[in-house]
Amino acid sequence: MHRIADSSIFYLYGKYKRQSEHFKHYFILFCSFMRTIYKFLFLELFKNSLITTSILTFFLVIANAFRDLSDLLVNNEVPLWISVKLLVSLIPFVLTFTLPWGLLVAVILLFGKMSQDRELTALKSAGISLGAIMAPVIWFALLYSVLSFAINAYIGPKSRHAFKEIFSDVMLHNPLSFFKSNKTIDQFDGFRLYATNRIGARLEDVYIWETDADLRPLRSIRASEAEIEPDLAHQRILLTLWNARQEERNVSDPQNVKLVMPGSRATQLPYEISLAQLFDRLTVRKSIGLSTLDEIGRSIVAADLFGFTSNPTPVLTEFQKRLAFSLSCFTFVLVGAPLAIQVQRKETSIGVALSLLIVLSYYVIVLLAEALKAKTNLFPELIIWLPNIIFQSLGFWLIWRVNRR
Repeated sequence: MHRIADSSIFYLYGKYKRQSEHFKHYFILFCSFMRTIYKFLFLELFKNSLITTSILTFFLVIANAFRDLSDLLVNNEVPLWISVKLLVSLIPFVLTFTLPWGLLVAVILLFGKMSQDRELTALKSAGISLGAIMAPVIWFALLYSVLSFAINAYIGPKSRHAFKEIFSDVMLHNPLSFFKSNKTIDQFDGFRLYATNRIGARLEDVYIWETDADLRPLRSIRASEAEIEPDLAHQRILLTLWNARQEERNVSDPQNVKLVMPGSRATQLPYEISLAQLFDRLTVRKSIGLSTLDEIGRSIVAADLFGFTSNPTPVLTEFQKRLAFSLSCFTFVLVGAPLAIQVQRKETSIGVALSLLIVLSYYVIVLLAEALKAKTNLFPELIIWLPNIIFQSLGFWLIWRVNRR
């Protein structure tokens, strides 16, 4: 059933337009009709964008959490409330991507369905242009752009900084989280460690390689088991190796296995791991990616460019990227609506696929500008605006083309 074309108000509008000579009646009916259309479009877009953005945000938050927190959660090394706090702090950062993408999917689904159900044809036959139909959608996109600006400029960086601080604090106060089953541990300076299995504070089948500055092994230790004892007061971890045997390599030629010399054996061997350099590395420092827009702006004015004093382009590029990303909601609506009308498909899978194609095309250019941010002569801070310029121009052209049909 057509939701708009078959409504009684649409019928009355056509009747008055054909038969009534009273402009006042026609104008009142026209305003009532357009108010109904705009209300319908606004509510449908709000509902669809809320659903699509929530779904996309959920999956991206889960993906980020699985990448960063999977071992902590699986081994029950983090309290539940800390895990929830980490997940919540990821949401604003993820919204910088899912907010425009979710709006794009919602617009494609809405206009694709209206086009397939011939509702747009019915509206155009009543003399209403595509520009008039899209007016509330454009206003909605501008409201989303304001929200996107707040997230990109302030909320997102603050939440990302909070996530890193919480995560670093968890890692620093829980050194056991560094030790994982069947994975090589290379976070510690001067050596690497591998264990086939970890159960609580006990490691099984342990391999330790002490390395030089070029990461070449100088000494290796193998033990059947190891007990982990954190000593945070002295910034170290104490390992007790059981049934340990050692091998020494030639310092001048450590790669030559023929020069490997068997070392001592011990039923119980104490081994110390210093955490001082690791603690210093995990300390969260203010960087350009974790700074709000006004902090970046102040650093540009003060010429305190986060260590880029010889080349300010990376800081300028980041500043322009925050502004450009804020307009992506408006850009995606401009190009998504006419494309959906031309495709004339209301299936969710088609809408998601089309939106993914647009989003990938948009971010490929953004990544290109990011890759060139050290090249001052190529002006990456201006290239970052190309996606908006290209897609908005394409959107206006598509709207004009669809409106002429």
